Amino acid sequence: MKRNLPVLFVIAMLVCGLQITFAQEPQQYVQNGNGARAAGMGYAFTGLADDATAISWNSAGLTQLYSPEASVIARFGWGSVTPNYSDISIDVTSGSSFQLNFASLAVPFNAGNLNVVGGVAYRRVYDFTSKYTIKASYMGFTSETELDNSGGIDAITPAVGIQFNEMISAGVAANILVGGTDYKYTEKSDGQVDFESSSSEDYSGVGFDIGLLVKPSQQFQLGANLQLPTTATVTSKDDGSDSEYKLKVPFFFSIGAAYRASDNVTLAADYRSRPWSKAKYEYEYMGETQEIELGAEDANSFHVGLEYLAQAGENVMPLRVGFFTVPTPGTDYNDDQIVFSAVTAGLGLIMGNIILDGSFEYMFGSYVGDIDPISGSDVDYKLSDFRITVGGTVHFGKN
Repeated sequence: MKRNLPVLFVIAMLVCGLQITFAQEPQQYVQNGNGARAAGMGYAFTGLADDATAISWNSAGLTQLYSPEASVIARFGWGSVTPNYSDISIDVTSGSSFQLNFASLAVPFNAGNLNVVGGVAYRRVYDFTSKYTIKASYMGFTSETELDNSGGIDAITPAVGIQFNEMISAGVAANILVGGTDYKYTEKSDGQVDFESSSSEDYSGVGFDIGLLVKPSQQFQLGANLQLPTTATVTSKDDGSDSEYKLKVPFFFSIGAAYRASDNVTLAADYRSRPWSKAKYEYEYMGETQEIELGAEDANSFHVGLEYLAQAGENVMPLRVGFFTVPTPGTDYNDDQIVFSAVTAGLGLIMGNIILDGSFEYMFGSYVGDIDPISGSDVDYKLSDFRITVGGTVHFGKN
C-alpha cells in the first residue's frame, strides 16, 4: 500500500487542481457590468443605471445624466479554497493585481426636442486576471502548482441614450472587443521547478447591447438590457504556434427594477439570463468548419441591493448593501452545477462635483470536488473569495 501512496497523492493533486480550475475560472464568464456603486448594491443596476456605468448596464439609463462626467474605476481580489482531505494537507490561495475595470466620458446634448446622452467607455468585460497557488504535503512529500493568469476580454464601447418622453428611454452600445490574456503554469516539488508552460490569447470582435428604461412614476422604474448574439475571435499562441477559433456567445438579457422609497432610500433588483449551455466553439479542421458546444451550465442569477444617502456635513455619504447568486457554468464531481452566494457593501462620498465610491464583495459556498483517494469519501471544497472596487467620478457642471 505504501508504494502506491505517492501515486495516490499525485492523482489527488491533479484532480484537485482541475476541480479548482473548473470551479473558479467559469466565474469569470459570469461578470456583467462595471462600477463600484453597482458592486456595492449587489450588481442590481439594470433598472437603476443612473450614472456613466450605464454604458455597460443599460445604455438607456444614460439619459438620466444632466451634465458631462468622466469616471475611472479599478478592482482587485483575493481568496482561498479549502478541501477537506483526510490525510493530505492542501492549501489553495488566489489573488489578482489591481486592474482597470472601467473608464468613461459621457456628454448630454439636445437633438431637437429629444434629450440625448452620448458616451464612450473602456471597460473590462471578462476579467481573467488571477493567480492560484496550490500547496500540498503528504508523508514528507511537498508539491506546489501555480496557475498565473493576467488580462481579460476588454471592450471599447461607444453608446448613446435617447429619451423620447418622460416615461420611455432607449439606448444602444457597441462593444468593440479587444484585449488579451497571458497564462503561465508551473509545477514544483520539494522547492524545485519540475515543469513550466505558458500561452497567450488575443481577442477581437464586435457585439451590440440594446437598452430600455421605463418610468411609470417618479419613484419606480424598470430597465432591460439585451445583449445580442456575439462572436469573439480568439487567437491562441502556444509554444510558438498560433491557432484561431471563434467563441459564439448566444443572446443574453437582464431585467431590473428600482424603487425610490424616499429621497434617501433606493431599492433595486435584477434578474440576469446567461444561457452558456448554448455557447459554441467554431474552428477550422482539415479545411472544414467544425462546431462544438462549450459544455457549460446556464448561469442565471438574482441580485438585490439598497442605497441610503446619509448626510455628512455639507457632503452626502451613500451607504450600500447587496446580495447576489453566482451560479457558475461549471459542475462539481457529482455533475451538479456549482453555485455560490455573495454579499456586498459599499460606501461613497459626494463632494460637490466629485464622487468617490468603494465596494467590498464576499463570495462563499462549497461544492464536492472529488473523492478522497485514502478514505473514499466525498471531498468538499469551501470557497471564500473577496473583491474590492474603487472609483471616482467628476461632473463638469450643468450642460
